[in-house]
Amino acid sequence: MAEALLNKHSEKYIVSSAGTKLSEPEQTIESLLPKTEHVLAVMKEEGVDISQHKRKQITPEMIQKFKKIILTIDQHDPVPEFLKIAGNTEIWETEDPKGKDLYRTREIKDSLKKRIIQMEKDEHR
Repeated sequence: MAEALLNKHSEKYIVSSAGTKLSEPEQTIESLLPKTEHVLAVMKEEGVDISQHKRKQITPEMIQKFKKIILTIDQHDPVPEFLKIAGNTEIWETEDPKGKDLYRTREIKDSLKKRIIQMEKDEHR
């Protein structure tokens, strides 16, 4: 969700997303139905289809490619040690939208969108 929103609302960044700990092998968002039903719906409201997006596991090699790493994690998500010491990591405490009702999923999306738009404004100052 965060990757798609950043790609939609930012012209400045090259974006890639990966999870800190995948519970299952890399798979599409659509394959996680019904837990992702509302995630897919709210992103379609944004005009973005993320159904075929594949979740990936973050690795130390990946973070070397980016100037800034933004972790959208909730309080229960593990943060690997290599991310804690990377120096270019920013944490956005974000509730995992999987399995949430449509209203809550929309709130989570709107909160991320607001932060992304604000980040864009701050970067252009």
